[in-house]
Amino acid sequence: MTQITNAAVAVQVAKSLEDEIVSGGWKAGHFIGRRQELATRFGVAPATLGEAIQLLRSRGIVDAKPGPGGGIFVASRSPFMQLSDQLLQLREGKATASDCLRVLDALDGLVLHDAIEHAGDDDIAEITALADRLQAVWDTDKGPSAIWALHARIALITPNELLRSLYTNLVDYIIAEQLEGATAPSTPARLRTHLDFAAAVAGRDHALARSAAERHRHSSVATLLS
Repeated sequence: MTQITNAAVAVQVAKSLEDEIVSGGWKAGHFIGRRQELATRFGVAPATLGEAIQLLRSRGIVDAKPGPGGGIFVASRSPFMQLSDQLLQLREGKATASDCLRVLDALDGLVLHDAIEHAGDDDIAEITALADRLQAVWDTDKGPSAIWALHARIALITPNELLRSLYTNLVDYIIAEQLEGATAPSTPARLRTHLDFAAAVAGRDHALARSAAERHRHSSVATLLS
């Protein structure tokens, strides 16, 4: 193999090894190779190979065992690590606007509940300001981004790290990919629903939150596209 000489060599080697593990369907404990053998195969210095292995170890993809009979092995993957990898690979997949919005709709109630329970004065002030901005730009091309900014800010309040990460990553994905169909018609009822999200948090009103989440589900594009 021709020796790789660019600055991303370790990343390239790590990606190549990960691709082999995935495409080969290798299970936990599968022997990948010894360090020197892998360095020779990829045409890189031992230190570079070591950096690539460390990248994979940090993500729980491989284990490195020293001594006789040692080498690099496929690691046992925890369900949480698998979920993390799936989120990282989301942009390489085929997630649609409908897929993302259906998941967000299902999580809105949880996000609002936690925001009501845990919002501080600064949180409420920022959410109120975002709701005011949303109302001001509702019927313009800035409306969609203002909607997602409000959703994401409310989700930041939850102390549940998994819920916060999943929700905000889905919002970021929709924004970054500009998914077709990720916005709904700018109706007064839909604006009222989003303003009620903010009002429920500011007023610590669980009944209003439940009502707003239910209205949001019924009016969302996830429902329209299904």
